[in-house]
Amino acid sequence: MINMQKAPSFIGLETTYLTANGTHERRIHLDGAASPLASSRALKTIERVLPHYSSTHSYVHNSARISTNAIAWAHETVLDVLGAASKDYTAIFTGSGTTAAVNRVARGLSAARPARKIVFVSSMEHHANDLPHRQFGNEVVYLPLTGEGSQLGIIDIDKFHALCEQYEGSVNYVAISSVSNVTGVKNPIKAICQIAQRHNIYTVIDGAQSVAHGPTDLSDKGVDFFVFSGHKVYTPGSPGVLIAKKSLLDGLPGQDLGGGSVETVSYFDYQMLSTYPQKEESGTPNIVGAIALASVLSELGAYGFEQIKKHDEGLTEELIKLLTAIPQLTIYADQSLPRTGAVAFNVAGIDHGLLAAILNDYYAIAVRNECFCAHPYVSSLIKESLWELDLSDIPDHQQEAYINRKRGMVRASISLYNTMEDLRTLVKAIKEIIVNIKTYEPLYTVNSDGSYQHTDFKLDWRQELGLLGL
Repeated sequence: MINMQKAPSFIGLETTYLTANGTHERRIHLDGAASPLASSRALKTIERVLPHYSSTHSYVHNSARISTNAIAWAHETVLDVLGAASKDYTAIFTGSGTTAAVNRVARGLSAARPARKIVFVSSMEHHANDLPHRQFGNEVVYLPLTGEGSQLGIIDIDKFHALCEQYEGSVNYVAISSVSNVTGVKNPIKAICQIAQRHNIYTVIDGAQSVAHGPTDLSDKGVDFFVFSGHKVYTPGSPGVLIAKKSLLDGLPGQDLGGGSVETVSYFDYQMLSTYPQKEESGTPNIVGAIALASVLSELGAYGFEQIKKHDEGLTEELIKLLTAIPQLTIYADQSLPRTGAVAFNVAGIDHGLLAAILNDYYAIAVRNECFCAHPYVSSLIKESLWELDLSDIPDHQQEAYINRKRGMVRASISLYNTMEDLRTLVKAIKEIIVNIKTYEPLYTVNSDGSYQHTDFKLDWRQELGLLGL
């Protein structure tokens, strides 16, 4: 049956910027892995909510009643869209995206099972799903990946199984991303969850890079804790989300306390609510952002996550094919593996910072570079190329800065609004830059942080936002 649901629309697809060539070009946004463009549905929802805006936790007047019911609908919608049965799971809106949710889980699990000090973390994690687990007296063991060097792959299932047996009875939980924010490779979440369950190891899955790119079925996979960020699902200004098994939350101490999560309070004690998600959401939530996020998820679900998956994976595959045809270019991670949404690469002889700057300044193509808040993983992928650097002509006092300019890569990331034409434009631009790099290089200076700045072209951000004189 053909899905007749209209494709979602997005804000900013026709945005143009002045380039260093003096022309205005339509911005091509290939940085969705950081934050994609905003859904039009998000803005429409916010505009509809704001006239009724009120705090929640009350039914005493109409606007409070509307807000309270709407945010309850948001919780239910998130669970439904992500395949988390409401009898088993609850959805909790958190502050600073995925990061806040992961810190909450790490703190709670460490307190709940203090005798289990070992935490497994995959070797490809974003800092948000790595650094929180290094706290609270945990001993982090990093899970090895398949492959080696620039062609590292996914979590090695056999080695993961062996580590579970080696540390039997000592492992509290395993934290992994469903999709890498650097390379887009997809980890075998269901298999990992099944192995973990056999060893009484909880699973913490970072879905920040997967929710927007295809179906999510948490009940089927048996995930214990799942986190993602609303801003990565086309809804800027929305909260992070923690989806957790209620049975496990009951044993987690240490949540933030305040109004809205308590039944009674006296000067001598207090009684927490027993219902979810109220028990875990102290204070006034991000009401408008949460409702907008649920509305966008609902629209994506109606459009069809299988259809989204086909689009995003198809474009990712096509981008790899196009980039592979450039002999000077290295694509990172095993190219035979399933991936979606992101492709990381470097061009020989051109620093990643310079390539990204030229793409922006002369072509209005937005990509990202450096290490993408995944320093250990990126370092593992590029270490061989760093070892091979010829420093013989670099003065000793300049060698560290020179190496730092090479410590990173360029990432083009794909969202639902991207097209084959976007990819062809990117690849054509890269080929032109390779041919003309000697012309571009003198036009740039290197900043102390390793980024590149055009010598006589700079966008005036105040003018772009209409803030001049304010």
